[in-house]
Amino acid sequence: MFFYRNGIPTALCKTNIVTDTNENEFKAFFAETAFPKTLRKLISSGEYNKTKKRSTPMYCFGSTITCTQFPKFFVEGQPQILPRPYYTSKPDNRGYNIVRSTWMQSFVKEVERHVLHYLHNICPDKEMKKLTLLNVELSKKLIPECLRLGDSFFTHMSVFGTVNKEDGEMPIHFDERDIISCVFHLGKVTKGGCTSFYSGDKPENPGNKIHQVQFEHGTLQIGFFNKVLHGVDDWEGQRCGIQLNIKKDVLKHFIKYGTLHYDKYRLIGYPQGPIVFH
Repeated sequence: MFFYRNGIPTALCKTNIVTDTNENEFKAFFAETAFPKTLRKLISSGEYNKTKKRSTPMYCFGSTITCTQFPKFFVEGQPQILPRPYYTSKPDNRGYNIVRSTWMQSFVKEVERHVLHYLHNICPDKEMKKLTLLNVELSKKLIPECLRLGDSFFTHMSVFGTVNKEDGEMPIHFDERDIISCVFHLGKVTKGGCTSFYSGDKPENPGNKIHQVQFEHGTLQIGFFNKVLHGVDDWEGQRCGIQLNIKKDVLKHFIKYGTLHYDKYRLIGYPQGPIVFH
């Protein structure tokens, strides 16, 4: 589907990967009767993260380069932050292991397949398509597997929503650090919960609502959510999601430095605390 922001066509891929006819192991885990148990298992395996942008808590997997002072390394006397796995996503920890379970890898691979379909067949911006396909290739080629979601090009996953609540909200925002974003929706919403897109260039001045997607359990939305303001209308009921993406800053590090600095950190076992490499 297409909508326009400031005269520029924006494409959004929306498909239901729970009710489609493809056979995948993950479907049983995300059925309407099973998803609360599955999400609780994922939440217990992720790293808790709550930001000013979203009051709804998130549980993160994969890797990051933000919200920390360490580990760091120096280039020409200037400190730089190393990418690192979230604590629970370090090899053999519970987040690392659950992402690499067969059912989760079947889910990640299905999302990956839809991203490639979106880029090859739906994305209207040829330059953005070309650049993103290059970044997808570089992610798998340059970023160590321990910083990705198993054998995929995604570097980050977050689980969010209200599995144990009966209402919630997700304020208007950009996903500035994402190269491409995929959001898988789960829940039983009784009121509201639509994903809305806006014409403005900042959350404080969102402009007009230019597109809206109704909530539906099992749907996957794919798009350049770093390019368009979006948010979720207040809702009642259970509304949860799993977001997968490639982080720009993590990929940028490995394009620039390769694994030279990261290997030093990996080889000493991903320690916590004030670790500095010279």
